[in-house]
Amino acid sequence: MNRGEIAIALLRAIGIQELEYSLDGGGDSGDSTLERIQHVDGRLLDRLPDIPTGIDGTGRARTLSWLLDDLVADLPEGDWVNNEGGYGTVIIRPFEEDDDLRFECDMTFREEGDYGGEDDDEEFEDEDFDSDDDGAEDAEAVS
Repeated sequence: MNRGEIAIALLRAIGIQELEYSLDGGGDSGDSTLERIQHVDGRLLDRLPDIPTGIDGTGRARTLSWLLDDLVADLPEGDWVNNEGGYGTVIIRPFEEDDDLRFECDMTFREEGDYGGEDDDEEFEDEDFDSDDDGAEDAEAVS
C-alpha cells in the first residue's frame, strides 16, 4: 500500500468523512494546516487520534497526522513552497469512490514579485514613510 491508500484506509476505519487542509508557502518553506475534520455522523472534530502509521529512520513512531501532513504537502501539482510559492486548499474525502474527488487540490501559485495582497503593499508603504523622532534624528546624524 502507498501513503494515500494507508491514509484512506485509516480515515475510513475511524469514520472521517472529510478533511480540509490549507497550504501556504514561499521562500523555501511551507505550512500545511488542518482546518476541518468532519466525521461521518456530521460532527466536527477537534483533532485526529494519534494512530501509529510507521517508524522513521531514527526509531520514532509516525502518526496518522504526520502521514497526512506529508501526503497533503505532496498533492499540489506545482511548487507551492519554493521561491514565490503558493497557497490553497486540499480536501480529502475518504469515502469518495472517484479518485479525482477523493483528493481535491485548489492551489494558486504566486508570480515573481507577488508577496501578498494590495493591503499588504499599502501597509509596507505606510511604514516606510511613517517617521518618528528617533528616525528623524538618526537620518540627520548620518547626513
